Amino acid sequence: MPRGFTLLLLLLLPTWGAAQELLVPPEHHEWASFPEGSWKQIKQVTETFKDGQLVSSMTTTLTIRLKEVGRDFIVLEREAKSEVSGQVFEKPIREFRSGINGQTGSQRVRITPAGEQKLSILGKPYKCEVRQMEVLGEPTKVTGKVFYNPETPPYILRREHSFTPAGADAPDKQMVSEVIALDKPYPVLTEIKTVAFIVQKSTSPDETTETVEAQCTDVPGFVVGTWMTAYDADGKLKSKTTVQLLNYEVATEVMVPAAAPSKNGIFRNKRQQRRVFEDGT
Repeated sequence: MPRGFTLLLLLLLPTWGAAQELLVPPEHHEWASFPEGSWKQIKQVTETFKDGQLVSSMTTTLTIRLKEVGRDFIVLEREAKSEVSGQVFEKPIREFRSGINGQTGSQRVRITPAGEQKLSILGKPYKCEVRQMEVLGEPTKVTGKVFYNPETPPYILRREHSFTPAGADAPDKQMVSEVIALDKPYPVLTEIKTVAFIVQKSTSPDETTETVEAQCTDVPGFVVGTWMTAYDADGKLKSKTTVQLLNYEVATEVMVPAAAPSKNGIFRNKRQQRRVFEDGT
């Protein structure tokens, strides 16, 4: 093999290896696909029950802003205000850094390609790239499988995760999330947009949660509506949570010249700045 080609191959190998370490490319991630400065505001209402009776309700308004996008991580800023029994509690602004694979802090994730598999959604087949993942170096063993289709928003069409405590022979918590409908019209503030509906079920010895999400890839974070119900080990209702989109904005971003690649090594197209909803309109 010519020496020059060998050197080129050695230079490219780290890039290929890095690409394999991402569950999805940044342009298909729910936050990394948007320009820095994009944000959304949501209202979350959580009702808690005991013996079938409502015992408390909390309303939280969250503003989440994308502060930074790296090659394999994002930084989000969160501002929150909660209301409980008529009392309002302001929470300090906090920043959170997480990996594009969903890991937090110093966690490391190993991604392994696992071939292709077809999923059926309302009778229509979708070919997916299957990617296995494992969180390394943690007491609880976290493993999962993601089914990714680069042509079909919201791109991840199914997720499977299991959580096994140290020393245990079997998982004590499992989670399955799958798209059940695509390209459905849905009111997103003042517009009708196309969304996907996702159903998620999480089971553990003391709790089962069932969640439905509406996701739109035009909105930072993708999620535009959530309805979650939690049950205890005896099947009794524990809580209900709903999430409603109040506002959002996609920041303006200018095309980076070819001679000056961005700090992430990613060339982005210019996005038109927009706020689709203003208070009082």
